[in-house]
Amino acid sequence: MLFVKTINTACERVLLAAFSVFFGVMIVDVMIQVASRNAGVPILWTLDLAQLMFSWCIFLGAAVGVRRGVHYVILLFPEHKRRTNAVLKLVSVTAIFLVSLVMLRYGFAFSDMGSSTDVESLGISQYWYFLPIPLSGLLMLMFLAEILVADLRALFAPKEPIGD
Repeated sequence: MLFVKTINTACERVLLAAFSVFFGVMIVDVMIQVASRNAGVPILWTLDLAQLMFSWCIFLGAAVGVRRGVHYVILLFPEHKRRTNAVLKLVSVTAIFLVSLVMLRYGFAFSDMGSSTDVESLGISQYWYFLPIPLSGLLMLMFLAEILVADLRALFAPKEPIGD
């Protein structure tokens, strides 16, 4: 399990670095877009680049959120209800697993459909707009492998006495 955790930690670091770059590019791009519009000379490619960066940021951020346990999670019971919380977390993990499978399966099909259409202002295929969907699904599945083991351990761990 240490190997999976090491791989996931490295992937998370790469995702956070990529997210930072994409978010920075998106911010600068939107500033250029606003300034050019206010100057009366709109630059057409800025909207397409902002949408591309937004797509990558959303799906990379969702994968990191799953790894950190802050995505698709609702705390309903106090901490001392450890087993109840573990069961509910497994339900959440199952839902994330199903969503990730859908993103992976249909995301690649969606990306392939986009590969036949170009974004003329950027000179790239729409494939790049949709590629973050299946990649995020794959990353979430990788992260869920680690999370599932930890959750099962928590569920079946011996009951701890409640302290003062």
